Amino acid sequence: MDLLNIAQLFVILLSLVLAAIHYRLRRSHVLHIVFAVFCASSSMHLGYKLTGNYWAPYHHLIGVFGFATCSGYWLFSRAFFRKTNPINRHHLLFVGLLGACMILRHLLRFSEKMWLLDTNLLPALTIVLSEAIALLSSGMLILAFWEGYRVLQSATAIYRKMAGIFLTSFMISCSSVMLFAAALPTDLLAGEGRGWLVAFAYTLILISTHGLIRYRQQQFDQKVKRTDSSVQEENALAHQIHTLLVKEKRYLEPSLRVADIARELDVPEYRIRTIMLNHFKAKNFNHYVNQMRVEHAKTILSAPDKSDWPVLVVGIESGFASAAPFSRAFKEFAGCTPGQYRKQLLTT
Repeated sequence: MDLLNIAQLFVILLSLVLAAIHYRLRRSHVLHIVFAVFCASSSMHLGYKLTGNYWAPYHHLIGVFGFATCSGYWLFSRAFFRKTNPINRHHLLFVGLLGACMILRHLLRFSEKMWLLDTNLLPALTIVLSEAIALLSSGMLILAFWEGYRVLQSATAIYRKMAGIFLTSFMISCSSVMLFAAALPTDLLAGEGRGWLVAFAYTLILISTHGLIRYRQQQFDQKVKRTDSSVQEENALAHQIHTLLVKEKRYLEPSLRVADIARELDVPEYRIRTIMLNHFKAKNFNHYVNQMRVEHAKTILSAPDKSDWPVLVVGIESGFASAAPFSRAFKEFAGCTPGQYRKQLLTT
């Protein structure tokens, strides 16, 4: 076994190991199962190349299973960069068409070499299939490139970084097989030159893509941790605000402002406003405080021993500076004026 065969065997083993790793993670995200299929298909394609000189024509039976290389990587790129509906039925039909052409070509070549069929139909059909495969494969490579390129235009910095790594490894791999191979001398290309380029391209794609998947998962885990930490901090701050306003009855202070609470808790004012919106479902700080003041005023207005208290006194005792803002706030939350509310209680 020469050095090239050893390199091909190494890439096959690498592909199978990565296929097993990502198949075990298939339930966490669809990109894992797609990448596992790509890795397994890549190992079969390289296995077909490796056994070409040792096990012909049976190596075509191995090549049958290498039907999802270009198509598998296109589906992976969609699953990696698209957040919703990355793979639909028409995508699978497109991939299935290419896979069917590749499988049929291998079976035709196997039949032709195995039974030495002498017919003009098989070579012509093989040529048609080869042209169709070249066309469909090129189209899927372009589509895979597009999936990464489109993210560069409208995405977060992290996704742009991942797209940059994806496009770089993708272009180097494609260029090594297509452009570099075209520039090789004919004698070298006919020998081991192209085989080395293919092994290099697969190695680069497999390692870089696996690294991208791990990097993506690390970023996701960090985002979840940051989110959990932020939620815990907001819950703790909401509890502190509730303690100050409700348990210590700070809402009864007429001159209470959001800046006073922020200063006492040593946090920016915008965080207090955020808590009001997210935790207390209030329009703003004053809205939340006035709502508690109105509820306090209701308890005074409904108390029999305070039925002779003037409305102005009730408002001041509830934290309002004067009668006008008290009446406006009371009508907003209770649907009537303080006087009307007291009359309703007396008639029931």
